[in-house]
Amino acid sequence: MNAGLDFYLLAGVQIGWVIAAIVWVWKRGDEIPLILSGFLLYIFSFRFWALLEGFASSVDVSNFGFSALDFTSAADVQTMAVLGQSLLLLAYMFVQKRHITHGRITGDPALLNWLGPRVLLLALVCIPFAVLAQIYSASEIESGKVMAFESSAYIYLFPFSLISIAMLFAILWKAGGLTTFFGKGIALAIVGAVAALTFHPGARFQFIGWLLASTIIVGSGYSFGRKAATLVLGIGIALALFAVAGALRNEQVESETGLQQSTWERFAFAEDANMLDGFVLLRQIYPGVLPFDYGGAHAEILTRPIPRAWWPDKPVGGYMNKLGLTGIHTGGTLGISPSLFGSFYQEGGLAGIVILSMLYGFSFGKLISFTMRIPVITGVLIRAILCAFLIPLLRGGDLAGIYAWGFMSFWPCLLLLWLKRRDFFARIASKPAPARLAVRPASS
Repeated sequence: MNAGLDFYLLAGVQIGWVIAAIVWVWKRGDEIPLILSGFLLYIFSFRFWALLEGFASSVDVSNFGFSALDFTSAADVQTMAVLGQSLLLLAYMFVQKRHITHGRITGDPALLNWLGPRVLLLALVCIPFAVLAQIYSASEIESGKVMAFESSAYIYLFPFSLISIAMLFAILWKAGGLTTFFGKGIALAIVGAVAALTFHPGARFQFIGWLLASTIIVGSGYSFGRKAATLVLGIGIALALFAVAGALRNEQVESETGLQQSTWERFAFAEDANMLDGFVLLRQIYPGVLPFDYGGAHAEILTRPIPRAWWPDKPVGGYMNKLGLTGIHTGGTLGISPSLFGSFYQEGGLAGIVILSMLYGFSFGKLISFTMRIPVITGVLIRAILCAFLIPLLRGGDLAGIYAWGFMSFWPCLLLLWLKRRDFFARIASKPAPARLAVRPASS
């Protein structure tokens, strides 16, 4: 089989997964496989096609000693990615057999009355601190400090906690917790502030994630037709803003017309979806230059929260930093995300992709099945959190950094779920009593 036929066959497999995911949404009301398969189709097969047709140029880091991307290496990466995607989705669908077909999101009125004021208080506290954190981080960058080594990641990541605020307001609105015009106006104003504070080029993958999560919340309880329309609209808005954020990275864009042209080109030709390129570059390092991590990238999730001020010799993440090509002494950091499957390859090669893809698919499936055994409002919130986390996770790269972003983004949701856990997880806490056999008394 020639290489060109390999590409079209693998692209056909990814398109087939998208079609299967659409049927899955229709049959089970579960959007997770569609988000997974759609994003992976875009960053692998679509990106590969754009490179083949000359519509996009591959990432060039030859100044660091890397070889240019060629057709054979890209085809090898696409093959491994499609294998990982197929195993992940098969494991997910094997485990997640529940139908997400509940009706309108409802919540205990007492729980909603408790939740509303606390979400508002969180917003009033977090928004000013997020503004101060952004001002401080900008001043650190302007002073020449390297954010990854000479500044607090807690301060830099704190504004992402606003993602939870937006999602909680969406849940309250959907569940009927905002009954007054004034309350809804306050919610819209705060969500608008959240969007303004989280929309910037460096966080475009996180931004598209929470927009998708909000779309999942809004579409919950709808019929298939309304849910599909909501998904199409939400994904369209998210992709458009994602492309705009990518275009804003280009300092040469000076006019509105130039911004529109750059936005369209970046989206249509997958300029920002260069995970295929990142995976090819990563394979030039593992295992020839650096040994496989064998679980070290995941173990680093536990050590990453330790501040570098407490542990100056804490191991660095990312192979560019490990090789000394970037870092505090070179004045910056650089990394081309290799997708989640590239991160799996870094852990253990092809075996790492096979094992971790099935493990992640199994875990996602169990989590979504779990959300159908708890109150509706809690289940929808947990599924929305997973959707928001999926996009940065699928992008891959520094897994410890991705999980750190996830914790800093969703700690308000997790905190409220913990504080009111008896109500949010009421159905699990009170399992039904076992049925008893009724015995009729004997007649006289």
